[in-house]
Amino acid sequence: MKITRTIIAVSIYPCIWRVISIGLCCVLAIAPAHEVLAKRVSKPPTAQGNFVDHLDGYDTTRWFKADGWKNGSPFDNAWLADNILFDSGVMDIRLDDKATMGEPYASGNYQSTGFYGYGCYEASFKPVAAPGVVSSFFTFAGPFDNGGNGSHNEIDIEFLGYDTWYFQVNWWANDDSYTGGHEYLVGLGFDAEKEFHRYGFKWTSAGIEWFVDGTSVYNVIDSAADPTPKETESLQKIMMNVWPVDDTAASWAGAFNYPGMPLHGIYDWVRHIAGEDCSLAVAPALPPPPPNGDAGDLHVQDIAMNLNSRGTQVIVRVQVQNGIGEPVNGVTVEGAWSGIITNGDMSRTTDDTGTATFYSARSRDPGSVLFCVTNLGKSGMNYNMDADVETCDVISK
Repeated sequence: MKITRTIIAVSIYPCIWRVISIGLCCVLAIAPAHEVLAKRVSKPPTAQGNFVDHLDGYDTTRWFKADGWKNGSPFDNAWLADNILFDSGVMDIRLDDKATMGEPYASGNYQSTGFYGYGCYEASFKPVAAPGVVSSFFTFAGPFDNGGNGSHNEIDIEFLGYDTWYFQVNWWANDDSYTGGHEYLVGLGFDAEKEFHRYGFKWTSAGIEWFVDGTSVYNVIDSAADPTPKETESLQKIMMNVWPVDDTAASWAGAFNYPGMPLHGIYDWVRHIAGEDCSLAVAPALPPPPPNGDAGDLHVQDIAMNLNSRGTQVIVRVQVQNGIGEPVNGVTVEGAWSGIITNGDMSRTTDDTGTATFYSARSRDPGSVLFCVTNLGKSGMNYNMDADVETCDVISK
């Protein structure tokens, strides 16, 4: 992310917190010596729109992997990009005993490049079932994030590996001191380690509601005495990670003992549905299998829509693959704009990652912008529209 003035262009992994029975555990991420330890004051970002990511590859337009960072106690690990792997249509966050940056273990942290506001957040995953290991899906903004006001705002789903028949919810609103945690254990009635289930929450101006497989399991209501986070104050990043606790947090998450082999948190997909009227009742559609496994076929694998920093222009990235799931370079992608913006790039060509980038005309008017792919073309290849994971996408500005 771009950092202004004296702060260098480095994204610092935020402070991670945990309130345990013996008190508050909070440690700021270790920053470079020349990092300015002050809240950022640049212009707040624009909320990003809907997406479904089936985590079948590293999408650098939406995510980045933490690499070469550590948080210190109660974390007993450093973050390495190599500890996030993609294989067979899932994301594997691996916790291993590769000593790094003075820590005995290494693991992975996957977080969005953009910020998100009110809406529904959901992931399908299998947590690590081992005492002392935390597997998470959450949103976060802190003093080193330009989510808005620069304060700590957060909404959590966390599995404590000593008992994966439960998960813990939690949240903070403008709480840099981490004194206002709201921990609550939700019973599942099944062992989450055994198979994929959907875990999510709905964040609105009225409060937060958590869901399992589309069914509401817990909610909190915003109040003047105990306010929940507000998108008008700070948007948040989406994050997933797996990490071992040190002895200071053993009474909260269990004592961690490395079992002699890597541990794996497995994530199948993640999605965001923007807006306070969103619903998690229905799971996202599964991605279609490659059409007959034909390397000569083309289809749209993903459409990612973002706004520029001023919120006046829509940027669309269309990812094209062939029938065996490989990105295809040199494909002419044609598209059409509608909604409050009807003009912009109508034809672009994919790069080595199979991505074609479109820019809309500029407009300050609020409303929705729709972009649809109308054709894919490359000599010697066929466009199989029925295999498109997405053909259209929409974003509000």
